[in-house]
Amino acid sequence: MVQVRIMHTDSARVAEVTAILFPLIASCPDLFMGDPAELGMRGGGSRIVVEVVPAAPRTPQQVRAERVDDQRPPAHRRAAVRRALPPGESR
Repeated sequence: MVQVRIMHTDSARVAEVTAILFPLIASCPDLFMGDPAELGMRGGGSRIVVEVVPAAPRTPQQVRAERVDDQRPPAHRRAAVRRALPPGESR
């Protein structure tokens, strides 16, 4: 996971940078930006973290899967016998 962190003791500067940076990242077709999260910061200021990942793999990927187990349910599940519960105690 790749994260971008913008932090400063002056929260106005953080807001100024994020107002410029986030639209630039969002407009890039090669990147996907997650939802920004504002984290607490000791001593005031602001700290914003956002996840940034490639929008699509650069090389095409093929995946092939084959089932290797028996597709039937186990024998003990096929022939399940229902048993009655024991009678309750009266008080």
